[in-house]
Amino acid sequence: MIAEIDRCARCGFCEAVCPTYNAVRMRHMGPRGRLQMARIAFDGAPPSRYVVESLATCLRCRACELVCPASIRIVDVIVEARRRLYARA
Repeated sequence: MIAEIDRCARCGFCEAVCPTYNAVRMRHMGPRGRLQMARIAFDGAPPSRYVVESLATCLRCRACELVCPASIRIVDVIVEARRRLYARA
């Protein structure tokens, strides 16, 4: 999963189509921010409120994946990060 995160070119195409990012315009609530929050979850660091909020609010619509030029499986990364967070709780 870390390899998926590392492929992100930070182009921002995903943010343009993300419904939650477009509703709140906060970086941690968009796909790019969620990938960084997922990295924190994978690293095993204690999650902040922002990490939990970011990963929990993804709608899993996959709109971000449709426009990602790197073909990152963004939703799969988020779902796995969320699973790991909840497993530690």
